[in-house]
Amino acid sequence: MVATRPKSSQMPLMGRTASRVSPRAGYDAIDTKNRRQAPTGILRSEDNELLPEHRRKLVSGVRDIRRNFALVAWAIRKHLDYVTNFTFRADTGDEVLDDEINQIIEIASRKENFDAAGRHSRARMTRIAEGMRVVDGDFGFLKIRNGSVQGIEGDRIRTPYGGLPDGVSADEFTHGIQLGAGGRARAYAISKRVGQTGFEFERIIPAYAMYLHAFYDRIDQVRGISPVAASLNNYRDVYEGFDYALAKMKVTQIFALATFMADDPDELGETTDTDVTDEDTGETGSEFKIDFGKGPIHLPLRKGDDAKFLSENTPSSEFQAFSQIVISVALKSLDIPYSFYAENFTNYSGSRQAVVQYEHSASTKREDVRDWLNNWTAWRLSIAMDDGILRLPGRMRFGDLKWKWIARGLPWIDPLKEINGDVTALQACLNSPQRILERQGVDAWEVLREIAQWNRWRVENGLPPYNFDSVDPMARAAAVAAAEGQPEGKSNAA
Repeated sequence: MVATRPKSSQMPLMGRTASRVSPRAGYDAIDTKNRRQAPTGILRSEDNELLPEHRRKLVSGVRDIRRNFALVAWAIRKHLDYVTNFTFRADTGDEVLDDEINQIIEIASRKENFDAAGRHSRARMTRIAEGMRVVDGDFGFLKIRNGSVQGIEGDRIRTPYGGLPDGVSADEFTHGIQLGAGGRARAYAISKRVGQTGFEFERIIPAYAMYLHAFYDRIDQVRGISPVAASLNNYRDVYEGFDYALAKMKVTQIFALATFMADDPDELGETTDTDVTDEDTGETGSEFKIDFGKGPIHLPLRKGDDAKFLSENTPSSEFQAFSQIVISVALKSLDIPYSFYAENFTNYSGSRQAVVQYEHSASTKREDVRDWLNNWTAWRLSIAMDDGILRLPGRMRFGDLKWKWIARGLPWIDPLKEINGDVTALQACLNSPQRILERQGVDAWEVLREIAQWNRWRVENGLPPYNFDSVDPMARAAAVAAAEGQPEGKSNAA
């Protein structure tokens, strides 16, 4: 990432509206059929598709299912595991300056410095924010002058019914966001919670002071919408189905026998004939009880009744198969493969293919998180320069600063096969150690420095340097330089 200043630009939009519509279109998808719901023909912005009252119900529904259904909570946590874990590395080319920037970011990331409330570190709040983005659709990071950040949950960004300053109209806001030219956000209306469910207008925040971390699907969309909205009903169906299946299982355990009329009561085995009086009618009759020996249950039977054990499979194989389909569809709202949920669902090849495809989906979501981290880094380094904590050498300017947020990758699933494949790619010059290690979430240069330090320590303590046949000339040169006592990167070894 290079530190830059965003520039705004406007471009006129031109177009024309068709004057005629064909009486019958060539697409079967829009033909009205009695066997399916007809297209409404209504076209409007996504923000008008989800009005404030509907947004409130959707957010409440997703929060509730996450709170109560372990499957949804797990799916969101799994999404966060892949999307929110990053490691920072300055990349200016000046080793001293890089170490200084790394230290500034490390200190600023601590919870006492990052969170205005002092509760969450940068890593934890970023994870929480992404989780709230999944549930609510968006999350606000309010940047405070002292360098800390205050989290603003999405439901607090709303157009208030009253309390706005003089000269400010609620009509200027769309779902709590005041828009300017080109649809750019100018300000956010923030409300505070009152009582159990109420809200009261608190303040208006200029757009430059807050970063809105949101899920967008359309160009003119102002507020984010939860991706779980598409699978909310599926999750509810599975949740209720599990409850019903569990209730049925309990019934079969509690009521172990079914009774019905029989012609010969002697067929029931050893029974005891007892005269009983009906409390309602006063009539006297005989009743049979079956003795289960050491069993804890006696089942009273009348003359002519029979009983058999219930033996139906619970839950049925059909229910299990259908639940698997519904769960698989529901997980697709977050692009999570079913094999993540059921680890024994497929073999190694299937699991690896699922991981590869999911990595493609996760990479686009990581970019959203990385965009926030880059925004925060630039803001935090500018504060450090204003405070005199960070001084740039020579003619270097703020725009010359570079850094990387390296996503924490996955360990090798089958290390031997995958490492051999990486070595082959290196030998064929089809990849680099930096790319391979960054795929694992590891800083390649840090690994190189650690190898050099390890070899220096071995030489200083009378041990031979670590002998490895590296395919990377830089790594081999670093090892030789360490053994010879030369500065890293200065060895003439080939």
